[in-house]
Amino acid sequence: MKTVHGRPLPAISRATILLALTFLALSAAAQSQAPSTKSENQNWLQVPSAVEAEHKELRAELSKLTQAGGKTGTAARKLQKELQPHFEKEEKYALPPLGLLGPLSQGKVTQDMRPAIALSDDLKAQLPEMLVEHRAIEAAARDLETAGREENQPEATAFAEKLLVHAQTEEQVLYPSAILVGEYLKLRLQNPTKD
Repeated sequence: MKTVHGRPLPAISRATILLALTFLALSAAAQSQAPSTKSENQNWLQVPSAVEAEHKELRAELSKLTQAGGKTGTAARKLQKELQPHFEKEEKYALPPLGLLGPLSQGKVTQDMRPAIALSDDLKAQLPEMLVEHRAIEAAARDLETAGREENQPEATAFAEKLLVHAQTEEQVLYPSAILVGEYLKLRLQNPTKD
């Protein structure tokens, strides 16, 4: 089993397969349906509710850990300082294009999806910085994990491990998927007659 930072990554294979299947579904949909000019749902371009809920849960758990005393509380506050602005960036331009995966996989392409292209381009341009931020977040999470172990705070170590897996999922699945949405829409909306 592959590991990153000494941790097993059982979801990587499933994530890779999911990304490949998403691409295949989008490709098949492109061949079966031309872009529409009218949308059935104007609210597609938003952070998927599952991802939004995960961010909310991570924020709440970390906020609770910041109230701990000693090294654990200090490490949690340091991690929160790194994580909060990063989550805000993700929710602004990295994650909203993922709201289009469902409709796109059903062959729905509308002109009002066009803003996802700009968001995807923003993510692509900011990706090196986002990955640098992930390294800083991972370092702060490892510090929290160490402090939690030293101070017998298992919730701190569990949180750090959960956050590390979350960052890997973003890098390996969510960010590439958001970029893929933008690239797909460029092809479909800028060259609609090439289907």
